[in-house]
Order: sequence, then structure tokens, then C-alpha cells
Amino acid sequence: MDIDLIGAGPRGLVAAERLIEWQRQTKQYDHLNLTFIDPYGIGGRVWPVGQPHELLMNTNPDYITLFTDESVQMEGPIVKGPNLYEWAHKQAPAFLFGHQLPNRADLLNEAAALVHNGYASRSLFGAYQRWFYNYLQQRLPDSVSLTLKKEQVVSIRHIDATHRYLLKTASDRFQTDAVIMALGHYEDELTDEQQALLNFADENDLHYTAPTQPQEYNFTDLKAGENVILRGLGLSFFDAVTMLTQGLGGHFNQAQDGELTYHPSGIEPHIIAGSRRGFPLRAKGRNEKGYGELDRPHFLTPDWFSHYQTTGSLIGSRFIEQFHHEAEYVYYQRLLALKYPQVDADEFLREFVAAKEPSAIVFRSPIVESDYLNWNQLLNPAEFVANSDKPETMADYLQTDVEAALLGTKTGPLTSALEMFRDLRDVVRKVVDNQLLRPEDYRNTFLGQFNNENSYLSVGPPETRIAELRALIQSGIVTLLGPSMMAEADAQTHQFATWSKVKPEERYEASWLVEARLPAVSASHTLNPLIQNLIKEGLGRPERVTMEDGSTFEPGGIDVDMSRNELIDSNGQHRTGLYFWGVPTEGRHWFTTASPRPGVNDNLLRTADATVADLFHTFTSVQ
Repeated sequence: MDIDLIGAGPRGLVAAERLIEWQRQTKQYDHLNLTFIDPYGIGGRVWPVGQPHELLMNTNPDYITLFTDESVQMEGPIVKGPNLYEWAHKQAPAFLFGHQLPNRADLLNEAAALVHNGYASRSLFGAYQRWFYNYLQQRLPDSVSLTLKKEQVVSIRHIDATHRYLLKTASDRFQTDAVIMALGHYEDELTDEQQALLNFADENDLHYTAPTQPQEYNFTDLKAGENVILRGLGLSFFDAVTMLTQGLGGHFNQAQDGELTYHPSGIEPHIIAGSRRGFPLRAKGRNEKGYGELDRPHFLTPDWFSHYQTTGSLIGSRFIEQFHHEAEYVYYQRLLALKYPQVDADEFLREFVAAKEPSAIVFRSPIVESDYLNWNQLLNPAEFVANSDKPETMADYLQTDVEAALLGTKTGPLTSALEMFRDLRDVVRKVVDNQLLRPEDYRNTFLGQFNNENSYLSVGPPETRIAELRALIQSGIVTLLGPSMMAEADAQTHQFATWSKVKPEERYEASWLVEARLPAVSASHTLNPLIQNLIKEGLGRPERVTMEDGSTFEPGGIDVDMSRNELIDSNGQHRTGLYFWGVPTEGRHWFTTASPRPGVNDNLLRTADATVADLFHTFTSVQ
């Protein structure tokens, strides 16, 4: 039995582990030959050990694993192992000493100092994945082989009159019985605007970077003090800022009161950045939760879902309202404990859950209005913070964000409330996977409003990055524009220009413009040669949702069978033996970028086992 795994990042590695353990338990195949195919090797494109060591994950190391545990509801065997934090302190020293890896000295120092609720470098997670691959090699049963080809698969073709497939790379071709594809973000065709900006850069000897992986940004020719425009204030923005400051030799000092001061190396550029909202992502809260600890739902409960069992039965605004109540419940629970000990919290929360209008319970309580959870203020800070382009104004805003995050995920009202976006991910997936929303609501309310809220409020950087940004703004290294950032090619000055619509008179010019964001997931517009080929050959298709008026829209991802994770071909049939999961299915699935978390019946671990279970149950006669 030959199985190829395209993509050697976390998903591919977990799938390989599941295949090995299923074969160990069932002994179903005389020989099981597993082959990883990834041009970047183990860790894939996102997690190379040699990437800039200053780049951090935005998830705590004890929330990262590649192993199953007793919480995972699955058919296959449980095989426990260390999470990233445990590995750093137990297995990492011997592994790092024994392998000539890039950043080895830095990784050894980092592993020794890593704390459970801190943040590991992406390099260290890449090393963990390298160790995990070695671990799999050492545990192979005699009937299993595991190899790696550092190539890119560019096409897959079904071999007529067989169940097998022919895979092609630039230099090779080989047959296989089944394929498990776990691909990540990939560049898209340039939009008209992006193509025009690239052409302008080529014509004027400028530098334009379209959306891509941030660890691959090339700032080699950027000179000290030179302006560089970053469009976007998300995670890629923070990566770029880190590489252009700490990556160039600058460092931060922390005073006794916690205040950070930036000490430049002298070779930093001047960073000018902005976005439509004009404010960076909210900081991740300091984690106080233990293994497997989640806040449980009080509104989005199984009983509530029992009223919405059919496709399109749930109104989008009702879902958003219920989700907001979940965050509000946790917010007021923590707030009462922190500031209103005289209030009977249990009674307040019982009434809050039972009320037709939970806000009425808040209004008649002793809680002062300034302590209310204000969603508009959270999501539209520009309406409440005037002159956010002023360094002192933004510094105050960022300081407030840091202080809220440092209160912790079991103590701080706001950071605990925002944590519900993470704790209830599986509940949200129930809405998506069961297609409970009407198509219009799915497009507008879920993919539009809810995804926007989730991205802005819950997947931000560590609070240290917000504190660092504050120091960089105060030092003049970073200039943040006001809301509604604009950028264009200025034909008169032969430079890129940027400004905020709020203050168009404050205009900046630069020879560098970086789209500081990842490429969008778009099966129809991706430049990934494999996905292009699958669609061209009819083995796959973009997901299309039919609206009530008969029109269609594409959420972005490639279409898969929800129960089996097999590709849906151009005729609407699932393709036996072609399994596809991960980032390129975003839209069909939801929030496909998260790494596995121990102790919470993790979706990625559960899906990996279900995929392998389907494969073993389908291919019973192949030896």
C-alpha cells in the first residue's frame, strides 16, 4: 500500500503518525510505504528551523502538540507524547546537540528558558517537528517505511482502469494508491491593483512585495532611515516590524515599572504602516488556563442547537448575538469578581442566562456604564479614539491593551471574554460544518462580520509585541497612519505614496511597499500548480455556494466531502483516495490555521484520525 503525503508541516506529520499507529494496531497491510513530498522538507514552508529566530508563535507552547491524548474522540489508538513546552525541557537538548540545525545555539538557550505561558520561536516549533519526524522513524513497525522527497508535486492524474494515481514533480513521476494533501497558504494571481503596483516598481527601480509568507520578506537592499510602507496591521505586520528592528540588531530594555525603551542599532528604516481600521490586532491575553481547560458555553448549548437542525435554519444575526452573549457572560463573571465583590455573581449570571434581553440585567445592576462590554468600541476604536495617528494617543491605547492582556485569561474581564473566540471554536465549526446558516448569512454575517471579529480580537500577537510596538512608535522608528489607509503609485514623484483618508494632508513617500498580509485562500486564483492542475483535470473544484436567488459565490476554498475529507471533483463526486485538508479548504471548513492543542478534543487531531480511518476502511484489499 503506497500513500503519499503532500505537505510536511504539522498536519502532514500528524497524518503520518496516525497512519503508522493504525497500521501498528491493525496490521492491515503487508507493506505500508509512506512518502512525504514537500520542497521545503520537514516543517514545510511556514516552519523552517532557519527562519529569523526573532519571529514568535502567537500560541503558548503548552498549547501546542503533535500527539493525541485521551480527550480526542477518535477511532484510532491514543499515543501520547510531549507538547512543545515539555519537549523543550526534556527531549530538545539532546536532539539539538545531536543535529546540525540552523540557529542551534539560540534554540538551546531558548528551550532552557521557555516558560509554559510564554511564546516559543517559530524556529523552535520547526525543530520540534524535525524531532517528531525522527521519533516516527524510530517507531516504525517492520511493515512500514517512511521517506521524504524534497520536491513539489505539480500534477496528479488518475490511472485509467485502476484505483491508483500518477504524481508528477519537476523531475520525477511515481504511482500511489492514495494521497493526503495538507497544503498551506500559497500566492494568488495578482489583482489589477497589485499588478499595476508591481509594474510601477519595475519601471522605477522600486520594491513592491505582494502578499506572501512574512518570514520570506527580503529587506536586503533597504537602507538605514529609508521609508518602507507596510500595508496591514496584522500578524505579518508584526513579523515585518520585528525583522526590521530586533532582526537588525536593535533591542528593548524594560524598566522596573515595565516600561519598554527601544535602543536602535542605527540601521533601521523608518516604518510607515496602516490599515482600514487603523489599529493593530488586540494582544493575546496572558494564559492562566491549565491542561484542557475551557470555558463552557451557556448560550450556544446542545439544547439551543437542537432548535436548528436543518440546513439554513439559523439566522446569522441570531448566531452573532448568542456568541456575543457567551463572551459577555465571561466578561461580567470576571468583572464582578474583580471590581464588584458586593454583587451576588451567581445570581447575576443565572439571570443573565435566563433573560430574554441579557443586557437588561447589566443595566439594572450596580455596574457603571464605563465598565460595560461595548462591542462597537472594541471593533471600531477609531470612533472612540481621536487622533490615533498621534504617537502619544496610540501609545496610550496600546498601553491599555497590554494592561488588559496582562490581567490574564481567568482574571482579566476583557481578555477572558476574547478568549471565548478560541474556547468555542468547535462550537462555531458546528455551525459551518452543518451548514446551519442561510447562504446569504454565511457569506455576509459569518465570512464577513464574524470572521472579521475573530481575526481582529482573538488571533493577535503576544502582549510583548504590542508593548514593543508602543516603544517603537515613541522612538520614531514606526509611524502609524490614521484609519482608512490609502496607497498608490505616484507618477509625478516616481515613488509609492501613502496617507490616511482622515488626514490626507499628511502624506508619506517611499520606494518600498509591502503588502503585510498572507495571500487570501482562493482555489480559483491560486498560483499553486497542484491545485491549478486538480481543477483543470476535473479532480477538484472550487467550493461554490448557491444563493437563494440562484446566483453563486465562492468562499475561497477547494471543495471537499465534509465527512471524509476527500476531494469533490468537477462532477460533484468525491474522489476515492484523494484526501485534502487544511488551509486551502478554508471556507468549506473554518479556522484551518490553528496548530493542534492538547487536552481539548482538538479538531486537527480528530480530523487526522478520521481521515486515516476512512482510508483504512476504504482500502481493505490493497497490500
